[in-house]
Amino acid sequence: MSQGLVTYIVLGSEERLKTLKLPVSNKEEEYLFANFSNNISYEKKLDELVTNSSGSLIVFLPPSAFPNLKAKNALKKIAMLDLSAWGWFRFKEKKNFLQNIKKISTTLRNIPKLEQGIFFSKRLYFSVGGIGDFGSDPFKEISKRFYTRIDPQNPLPALIIRTTNLEIF
Repeated sequence: MSQGLVTYIVLGSEERLKTLKLPVSNKEEEYLFANFSNNISYEKKLDELVTNSSGSLIVFLPPSAFPNLKAKNALKKIAMLDLSAWGWFRFKEKKNFLQNIKKISTTLRNIPKLEQGIFFSKRLYFSVGGIGDFGSDPFKEISKRFYTRIDPQNPLPALIIRTTNLEIF
């Protein structure tokens, strides 16, 4: 495992991700598609991807969303420290009623929504037993698990969203 490497895993079904193009991986960043299929559980697929990834810091991203340069640099620094850490990205600054409700929910419950993405150290992921239940609120279970170990980092800058459709299936 290369110290300081960040692995970005884009969540979504094979059908949803087939039209997306990933940035090129390099010595500091690795990009992978989750490519969920009906014949394997989402939890098993994510555990497999995290296990086989090269990064010490893992980032789950919704389809068509990537961190900006400032967030990428912060993630690289977190990875280089090689400490257990986790957190998520802020919401984009839009005046949208539904998004405002999600912001309030995230603030009160401290559970990130899918469109915010989530990042965590690989070591922390395995210390809590993996993703847990990946249901309609995909980051709910893993957030609870991470909270049993440590508090989250301050949210990073909002993701760059390239589409309005953030459905992963």
